Amino acid sequence: MANDPPKQRLLRLLRRTAKGARVVRERSTADEGALWSAHERALVRSRDAGAAAQRIASSVARQRATMESVADRARSLASRAGEVQGSFGRVLDVFERLALVALNAGLEGARLGEAEGKQLGLVGDEVRAQSARGLEAARELSAALAQLGADLGALESHVTQAQTVVAEVAQESARAAGAASDAEAALVDVGDRVKRATGSDPETLRAVAEASERARALVTSLSVLSGKVPRTLLVGALGPVLAPLARMLADEEPEEDERGE
Repeated sequence: MANDPPKQRLLRLLRRTAKGARVVRERSTADEGALWSAHERALVRSRDAGAAAQRIASSVARQRATMESVADRARSLASRAGEVQGSFGRVLDVFERLALVALNAGLEGARLGEAEGKQLGLVGDEVRAQSARGLEAARELSAALAQLGADLGALESHVTQAQTVVAEVAQESARAAGAASDAEAALVDVGDRVKRATGSDPETLRAVAEASERARALVTSLSVLSGKVPRTLLVGALGPVLAPLARMLADEEPEEDERGE
């Protein structure tokens, strides 16, 4: 091999260089395909994230409106409970005054004596007993209203805290949507830059992959037919179809010398 003429060594060197270039092109195509596949997945995920953030923001907006309605209702009920409790305060005052009037009536009946004041004393005693029961019931209702007002106040406080959390979630979802939008724009920009730098694009690589799959299917079919169908018949049937492909893919490099590698 060392004694080969210079021209033969030069052809062999060029042939080896061309083979290396083909290997580099094959690897480059595979790498570009993997790059575009990863780019497409990232773009889809960023769009999904943006859509999810928008759905969260829409749901949060609905929950926010509902919570505002609940808070307004709780404030209204707490205010109404306070008003009713104030009314029961006046009822308590009436029962206390009625009990005092009944006591005075009993004392007046006792002063008049048994003959004249007996009926007045009985009425006074009955009115005082009913006043005591009414006063007790009014106090219980007033206490219940006070507890209801406190519970409504606590509910309003919890709703306010929930509104704060919902507002924070709304802000975070807005940030997430903005970040997803920025990521999508960045990925689109990266795709454009990769397309300009490599001269490739996803559509071309998909077409190449599809052509490769079809070529492999053709080779598989020919291997099945090998030995079963006369060669001349295969050449006659496939020649007009494969001739343009053969010309397109023809290697114009000189054939290797029998002594070569």
